Amino acid sequence: MAPPGILTGDGSATLFHREVGEHYHSLSGAHLEARYRFIEPCRVARTALVRGQVRILDIGFGLGTNLGWAIHDIQRKAPGAAIEIVSLERDLLDEEQLKPFFRALPEARLSVMLHHLVDQRRWIEPGLRLTLMVGEAEQLIDTVEGRFDAVFLDPFSPKRNPGPWRAGFLRAIRNRMVEGGILSTYSSARRIRLSLLRSGWQIGLGPAVGMKSSGTVASAGLVQPPLPPLDEKLQRKLARQVNSGQEEDQR
Repeated sequence: MAPPGILTGDGSATLFHREVGEHYHSLSGAHLEARYRFIEPCRVARTALVRGQVRILDIGFGLGTNLGWAIHDIQRKAPGAAIEIVSLERDLLDEEQLKPFFRALPEARLSVMLHHLVDQRRWIEPGLRLTLMVGEAEQLIDTVEGRFDAVFLDPFSPKRNPGPWRAGFLRAIRNRMVEGGILSTYSSARRIRLSLLRSGWQIGLGPAVGMKSSGTVASAGLVQPPLPPLDEKLQRKLARQVNSGQEEDQR
């Protein structure tokens, strides 16, 4: 049977949001993007293994792909570690729309968890706690408690959904991070990188996924190993703009 939605390059599927005018995932691969754009760069399995626990802020629940793969990867690589994920979503799809995407995750039990999460907004079991909050991220963030080890910044683009990309929101996230916490996003826009720098983040080069350009990673303080560096010329230009207060259009 053909997968639902729009087939992407890795054989997994995504959806096109007609009102927003964008796909939920890279057409290079929905599952590929979850794993290599968000989960690996944020080092969540490593954190869970070293500390015995990890706390993730998932901005843009979407089709549940990032969240589902994060649970799978952490529990496989750091068995027994405690996982907590808080996911924010502006436009939550109904369960019937989400069902085929939950079923496409690597374990059947993940589908059960996410259905319950969408229905009840919480899933709690020993070693795993999930919370789903529905509304505008920049308003919800004020009600989110505790500190996070990682952030998956995956809303629709700054042009279509500007709120989660603004400096005030990025600063609010930064204030909720543990020292050395990591954020990863698909955006390489200069304006977004400037906003991250002005909000107290240190930034580096995110991974390229398929045919998509490299994204951006950011850390709350120093991390080891260091974030992959941006091109030196670009770093100098960003530093000058941060110091001067100059901004450029999003791209």
